[in-house]
Amino acid sequence: MRPFAAILRKDLMLELRSGRTTTALVSLALLVLVVLAFALDRAIAGGSDAAAGAMWVALVFAGMLGATRVMLAEQENGCLRALLLSPVDRATLYAAKLAAAFIFMLGAALAAMILAILFFNLEFSNAFGTLSVALLLGALGFSALATLLAAISARARGGELLLPILIVPLFVPALIAGVKASASALSGAQFAAAGQWFGVLAAFDVLFVAAGYLLFEHVVGEE
Repeated sequence: MRPFAAILRKDLMLELRSGRTTTALVSLALLVLVVLAFALDRAIAGGSDAAAGAMWVALVFAGMLGATRVMLAEQENGCLRALLLSPVDRATLYAAKLAAAFIFMLGAALAAMILAILFFNLEFSNAFGTLSVALLLGALGFSALATLLAAISARARGGELLLPILIVPLFVPALIAGVKASASALSGAQFAAAGQWFGVLAAFDVLFVAAGYLLFEHVVGEE
């Protein structure tokens, strides 16, 4: 646990000093939600389905930016090569990067949730528990997938353009489940009504966390 804590602490300290990733995540989420809130027809803009869709679109765009920054920061100054040469297990390195990306995603998810509720004028009193579970599961799965794919794209020419092409199709099942669960929560339905969608999100989390843990060593391996 000591190498894991050291790498995670390094990433969080760098973010606390610069604030670039968090600011970019929240700003992008705000921009997407503002555009969608004004672009949607007034007849449907106040609905829970529209709010849930806008919130998850903002979260996906912000998440891609955050995952890219987590890995590019290591590539820019050669820190990733130093970490690979150190005795730290590469699965531990992946777990630390995943934890950092997940923390950044939680900040973006919280901002997207609050802004979506304000922009779409929705009742929030009965939705907090179900909506929080949906966003937590979605943020974890997206962070796991994005961390693995960002490590792949960081080693490829034009990797910044490659990441959205890879991540969006793979995340579609979890995106649909997250939107359905969030819409159910925002419409005032009970927690059990979104149970099947939580199952999809949980299965997605297990699949890609395990895949990243097993494949990260090969992805970042020396050429």
